[in-house]
Amino acid sequence: MTAAARETRLQRAGVGRRLRGLRQRSHLSMRELARRSGVAVSYVSGLEAGRFSATLATLRRLLLALGSDIGPFFADALPVPAGGVFRRSQMRIAADAGRQYTFVLPARADIGLVMLDEELFPGEKPGYESLPGDIAGYVLRGELLLDVKGEPPQILQAGDAFYVPAGVPLRGRCRGEESVRLVTSQLRGRKDPARGARP
Repeated sequence: MTAAARETRLQRAGVGRRLRGLRQRSHLSMRELARRSGVAVSYVSGLEAGRFSATLATLRRLLLALGSDIGPFFADALPVPAGGVFRRSQMRIAADAGRQYTFVLPARADIGLVMLDEELFPGEKPGYESLPGDIAGYVLRGELLLDVKGEPPQILQAGDAFYVPAGVPLRGRCRGEESVRLVTSQLRGRKDPARGARP
């Protein structure tokens, strides 16, 4: 087994263990998590066992169904910086074949925004996701195909921005052969649509 294959297996196992722990702390069965996220229960089982690796888009759908998000999930990778200035060297990055996220703001209880520097690569076709907080984005490069459920899809280019209220299903993907880069900010949700108000 190559070093890269071992690293991938360890990463899968680490993500699977953390996902299982979060699911159990939320008192959800695999079947209920699958239902809330729209992900097959066999896939959830495979992720938790470390047999499968999740795309960032799928992992985010699972985490949103658990009342969390991708930023807090990867928060243990680096120490959480204090204060209000965040250096590039302190920012976490998560990537897969379809996208890359740079977590611009740390996952801290006193910060009410999730801010991502995103790069979406050609070929990915993500499913819809309903976010628990309002989201806004600004396209820096490339063309973004923004699909908000119930509205005609929109093509956004560099310099265009968008806003979508909490709970409205949306998906974005790269349009064309060039990757698209954008910055998004999401208000931390006050409610979990699947379970009602947060404590």
